Amino acid sequence: MFETIKRVFSNYLLLCLLSIVLGIALVIEPTFLTKLVSYILGGISLGFGVYSIVMYFLKEQEGMVFLMIRGLILAFIGVFLIVRPDFIPRMISTAFGIYMLVNGVIGLTNATEIKRSGDAEWQFPMISAGITFVLGFVICINPMLPVKAAMTVLGICLIISGASNLFSSFTSRSKLRKLDRQDDDKDDRHDIIDI
Repeated sequence: MFETIKRVFSNYLLLCLLSIVLGIALVIEPTFLTKLVSYILGGISLGFGVYSIVMYFLKEQEGMVFLMIRGLILAFIGVFLIVRPDFIPRMISTAFGIYMLVNGVIGLTNATEIKRSGDAEWQFPMISAGITFVLGFVICINPMLPVKAAMTVLGICLIISGASNLFSSFTSRSKLRKLDRQDDDKDDRHDIIDI
């Protein structure tokens, strides 16, 4: 039983170290993970595209043109994602920035209407809408900014999580050794026969 627990702890130790290494990589290069995902998706898409094109030439049947078209589209998407690995996070960030920009404009319009109606509670909606608008504008200008910030925060969290799990793993391991020694001592006592 103790051997199984030791094996589990060894695997857990490896996961903790992997978490710390990934966290350090994300702090040093925040776009590392998004690029890796883009390369993987690009490689898969390119592989399926090439496979479809090869199958089109091997089958040589009428009505299989869709295989060639699908293959070319997938191959193009794959090559594009490999050449431009920042495309997916940039598009997501840009869409988020546009959403915030539009939301800010709507909020500013509503706050202006509240002020015109004579309501005294127009300042907070105006300030929050202004902040939303400015943040949306900044994200639209530099779409990779929130991605880099989010990945850096994720990296820091992974380092902290990995380090704390590593510490608790070592603590648990020392407790396990004590229990193992106590169990061995009990076995030794039972082996002694009183005469």
